[in-house]
Amino acid sequence: MTAVPVTACGYGVFDYEQRFQLGPMNDIMMSSKNVHSCGVCRTHENLKVCNGCRAMWYCSVDHQQADWHQHRAFCKGRANASKVGMNGMTEGVKGKRKKKRQQQQTEFSLDRSVLEEVINFPVVNHPMQFQGSGVGSGSGRRRTSLGEPDLSTPIDSNTNLEASSQSHPRPENPSLVQVCPDSQTLEEGGFSPERFADVMQPLLNDLNKYGVCVVDDFLGRERAEQILEEVMALYSRGVFQDGQVVSRNVQDQARGIIRGDKITWVTGNENHCGNIGQLVSVVDTLIAKANHHPDSGELGKHNITLRTRAMVACYPGRGSHYVKHVDNPDGDGRCITAIYYINKNWQRKDGGVLRIYPEGTNQVADVEPKFDRMLFFWSDRRNPHEVLPATVTSRYAITVWYLDQSERERYIARVSRGIANT
Repeated sequence: MTAVPVTACGYGVFDYEQRFQLGPMNDIMMSSKNVHSCGVCRTHENLKVCNGCRAMWYCSVDHQQADWHQHRAFCKGRANASKVGMNGMTEGVKGKRKKKRQQQQTEFSLDRSVLEEVINFPVVNHPMQFQGSGVGSGSGRRRTSLGEPDLSTPIDSNTNLEASSQSHPRPENPSLVQVCPDSQTLEEGGFSPERFADVMQPLLNDLNKYGVCVVDDFLGRERAEQILEEVMALYSRGVFQDGQVVSRNVQDQARGIIRGDKITWVTGNENHCGNIGQLVSVVDTLIAKANHHPDSGELGKHNITLRTRAMVACYPGRGSHYVKHVDNPDGDGRCITAIYYINKNWQRKDGGVLRIYPEGTNQVADVEPKFDRMLFFWSDRRNPHEVLPATVTSRYAITVWYLDQSERERYIARVSRGIANT
């Protein structure tokens, strides 16, 4: 499979009819057809599927054996219907066997093959086959109950960990923050009225039409370096912890297999986090003003009043990654994912690319985590995505999720009624 460069067009055009034009640079890559890769070397050639879990692919038995110490827990948990030796490998299957595999109920599985298939078919005919918290579909789309885990990041990891001993998540919003536009923050962040307009219009156009927007040189090099210094200082103080997923039953046996990042949550008001706080305030203002803009379109259907704290993440090399997932599969309120990258002198060989699988297409978008790059995309099932293995010493990103108030209230009501099945 070959990735093709995307034609530069504005601040973040995502044009399906013109081979996915995305972003202001020719460095966001697109690929076609299903994307399987070897779990060790990431090659797309001569692949065979693991016969135990049928979710991991390898180019050779040697590579399967080399990965077995990490893959074992996941494979044994998934292979309820069939237990095979670690060397059992067969070519991918089609027809009835493929259909049967999709219908099997599993205790623990990744959504790799399902997501790669579902984005090629209308959701009404081919629902995404994995279950999150069991609360229900956030957008009214059909879904099945296969008992598979929700691999998304919790709205606040600390909150979820505190509630892990309870039968249901707590229905409060202890770590959510009100979104308030602040024109002074824009000026302090170097956003002149002209710069603001340069970002606002593409943000509205691209989110409404394509569901993704990329803005390069977002704050400028000087401010980006100040943010990077704060993030590196946080990391050096040892405050980062293993990234979590919503489903509690997969934490122990799958740590490092689903996601390998280290994270910490900040408000921006902590000591030595002022520049991170200013970044979040700038994004707050952009989102708030875009939400009430006359041309808001799809974005205007939401009432965005809340956001999470900033999740600062580091992928510490050594192949650390985050498997394909949806940020908000269950209608928990998250509607916009905003990610800021601060990786100086990044090269493609460094890895850590964010690969997006837009719903309803058979192509993918590779967003490179370049320095001072800002990325926005819908948080729901329209944008399954993964972080490809990072090979550099560190790959940093800051993520904030923006929430629709009505959807969040409905989610809390469902949880409070005890409908959630965690």
